[in-house]
Amino acid sequence: MENKYRFRDSSLSFDERVKDLLSRLTIKEKAGLMSSHMAAVPRLDIGEWYVGAEVARGYVSRNPDEPTTVFPQPIGLSGTFDTELMEKAGLAAGKEARVLNKRHPSGHLMLWGPTVDLCRNPLWGRNEEGYGEDPFLTGEMSAAYTKGLANRHGEYLQAIPTLKHFCANNTENERGTASSDVDMRTLNEYYYAAFERPITCGGAYSVMVAYNELSGVPAVINPDIQKVLKDRWGLGFVVTDGGDFSQNVTFHEYSESHAETIALAIKNGTDVMTDCEDVVEAAVFEALNSGLVSEKDIDKALYNSLLARFRLGEFDEKHPFSDVCEMMIDNEEHKCLNRRAALEQMVLLRSSDILPIYDECSVAVVGMNGNCNLMDWYTGYSSYNTTIFDGIKERYRKAEYDNACDHIVIKSKLTGKYLGVADDDTVSAIYEKDDPRAHFEKAEYGHDETTYRSLYNNKYITENTCKCDSESTYRWYSQEIMKPQKHGDEVLYRTYFGKALGIDENGKLTLVRQYGLTDDKLFCEEVISDGIKRAAELAKKADAVIVCVGNDPMIVAREMYDRKTLSLPAHDSALAKAVYSANNKCVMAVVSSYPFSICEEQEYMPAIIYTTHAGPELGNAFADVISGRYSPAGRLAQTWYKSEYELAPIECYNIIENDMTYLYYRGKPLYPFGYGLSYAKFEYSDFDVKENGDVISVSLDVTNVSETDSDEVVQIYFRMENPSVKRPLRQLVAFAREHIKGGRKRHFEFDIKKSELRFYDVSRERFAVEQGRYTFMAGASSEDIRLTKTIDVSGEIIPPRELCKGIKAKNYDGKYGTKMKYSKKLEQHYMLGGGLIYNNCVLGDADSIEIVCGSRVNTGKITVRYGGKTLCEAEVKPTVDVTKFETVTAQFDKAVLAGIDREKPAVFDLSMPEQIYILGFRTY
Repeated sequence: MENKYRFRDSSLSFDERVKDLLSRLTIKEKAGLMSSHMAAVPRLDIGEWYVGAEVARGYVSRNPDEPTTVFPQPIGLSGTFDTELMEKAGLAAGKEARVLNKRHPSGHLMLWGPTVDLCRNPLWGRNEEGYGEDPFLTGEMSAAYTKGLANRHGEYLQAIPTLKHFCANNTENERGTASSDVDMRTLNEYYYAAFERPITCGGAYSVMVAYNELSGVPAVINPDIQKVLKDRWGLGFVVTDGGDFSQNVTFHEYSESHAETIALAIKNGTDVMTDCEDVVEAAVFEALNSGLVSEKDIDKALYNSLLARFRLGEFDEKHPFSDVCEMMIDNEEHKCLNRRAALEQMVLLRSSDILPIYDECSVAVVGMNGNCNLMDWYTGYSSYNTTIFDGIKERYRKAEYDNACDHIVIKSKLTGKYLGVADDDTVSAIYEKDDPRAHFEKAEYGHDETTYRSLYNNKYITENTCKCDSESTYRWYSQEIMKPQKHGDEVLYRTYFGKALGIDENGKLTLVRQYGLTDDKLFCEEVISDGIKRAAELAKKADAVIVCVGNDPMIVAREMYDRKTLSLPAHDSALAKAVYSANNKCVMAVVSSYPFSICEEQEYMPAIIYTTHAGPELGNAFADVISGRYSPAGRLAQTWYKSEYELAPIECYNIIENDMTYLYYRGKPLYPFGYGLSYAKFEYSDFDVKENGDVISVSLDVTNVSETDSDEVVQIYFRMENPSVKRPLRQLVAFAREHIKGGRKRHFEFDIKKSELRFYDVSRERFAVEQGRYTFMAGASSEDIRLTKTIDVSGEIIPPRELCKGIKAKNYDGKYGTKMKYSKKLEQHYMLGGGLIYNNCVLGDADSIEIVCGSRVNTGKITVRYGGKTLCEAEVKPTVDVTKFETVTAQFDKAVLAGIDREKPAVFDLSMPEQIYILGFRTY
């Protein structure tokens, strides 16, 4: 087929080739290319093509027989503060994607990841997928990762990274229908900012839109997909999340038909629908036949997705990435890089003389996370794995392990016998207590989520069969999870899906009637071996003990489920206390996808190390740190709070208004953003900050005043003094991770673009760098500030709002009791009820106001104030059509006007009852 068609002629530009291909496709063929499973076009020798393969922490092969390099969880990778490492990790993942694509040539080079949704609330179920709570750190680290993934050669790309999930997608509960309501400043400064850097400075060519709504607009049809992602930042193409195209009708109930959805999606910049191809194709034809879209509209979306396929080299015999060999996957180079990543993400939270632990010591390892290497949903299969216990065994002369789980028997109230497992995995209440077939291991994960594993056949009781026949809890629906409910001394077992387990007339375990405390569903648990006591006895015999706490990434919190508390599981907390009491030479390892509130443990534990589920090198890296072969220097990419009561509700997205994240939080956290200790000691000196045209030049020296060689992560923050609007208390603007040998000094220089000091001016709907005094801070964390310097920075003097020019209601500076809504008819946001505050306003010569508004039910009044004084009350009558806006006018009180300075900037505010809605207003 070479050169038979112009689109296969590599001497032509991509633009010419895509247009030629589009000209040859029939409308049916075009419709077949609109879903993420792009249909083959046999007459043009074009094969089927799949959009999407996961790449959160390396390329995810779902086949255990095709292992890939599995890096640490993204929240841990971000904690390395190492952009060079991130780019190399991306390069490795992109190469492995090419190998898998050569084996299975049907696409899979349009990769889904990284996730740049910001971890503004640590209770978020998908916390491990994000890069932390800071948009600058997230942007820099994801830009480096995507740059490596794309590995651009001219116009060709090694792979196409797709950023997830645009936008404000941090709540799992009802994520398919919930609206993330965000004010305009927070939206642009915080949530959008995390996407901008990897698109404009990295290798991100695509974006996946989120399930949620954004202030009333389903994400799949958010107008900013076209206006911001594409027109402003130059993004290539956009894909929906799985099933969300059809959910615009079935969940959001925003569109009346799939045809309407596809028309709105294409209009607003979404190109590929990740949904059933039959549904998508039918929607295309219906939209065409009803006039909602034209073939030209379809071509617009297809141009973007097909251009991406050309840039991947699909239609070329030879291109920069066509020479692929098997040695590019899971090789020694990638394994060494992975070891480095696992080491660099280790965070020393608390230290004492107990660390490092020398090789001649005997070491006990206790806790469930001590001898397992766990996967989250976006994890590939590795060719090997090491656990913490594996690493310890390799380092120390004697090492022993106990998972500290209770061994129990479960007595049925109905039969008076004990549950046990037959050779065919059937579970029945027919056994005696001392029968080995009746012995189970009980693993408690917190939130009442528990698993029961038979000590006889080493399998789990599972809901879908009511047998003890599951070898793993790793699946989308972990039906091995049980939720025991105590009723006095008896227990009722709820399953993963909330059903009740019980005993049938033959004594077999089965699902029974859900309600009522009847004998067939009541049991009594008896401990035959206390796990915590076993762990304490083991600890007594050792020179040192490592107590491993944390989470299983597939249990309690994950995609679809948020946490309810920051507390450690009760079993972990009790284990840590008992083990420390038995042996105070104790190190606590927190192996987790997210932060915990470990205030009590912080008080008594001599040493605490945090690691994410760090992939196959977890055990080796931990042993290197604990033995002193490596000095930890990882940093926390998000704040660790003392309690969930310090957090705003997880549904709350307005971080500025609610003092959320390290940027605005005024309390004292358990561990601040950027925190992490070291075995070495560093001193900072000679801090200099200067404005040089469009950059702020920052320099300093850092000296390792210890004998221990170690990395140090230097962090530069700034804050504006006396800003015109509420600004962050401190804001990361530069960082660097460098290795400094003991006794040596290292010089650091940063050229910070002055645009990094910007804020979003809602009054003019654009970013601005405000003229004024700025304090720059150099430190080892957001709170461990070693040096500061305040300088004058040139910029704009922010003008007052001129009310006579008109104000969009959504561009408020403050609010109370109001909600942002979206008018489908006008395609604009409006505000419903409550109060709206606009700062720095000038009234001028105006003596009246006109308000574009409406009332959903009865007549109400909008109270208008300037500088705290009431100017008027505008009466709003019920609107016949509640989607319609009318213009209401009112004159200001002349006596009030006479007593105010019209030219002096003041606060202008509006308040209204809950039924009144406002689009905008102006004075005249």
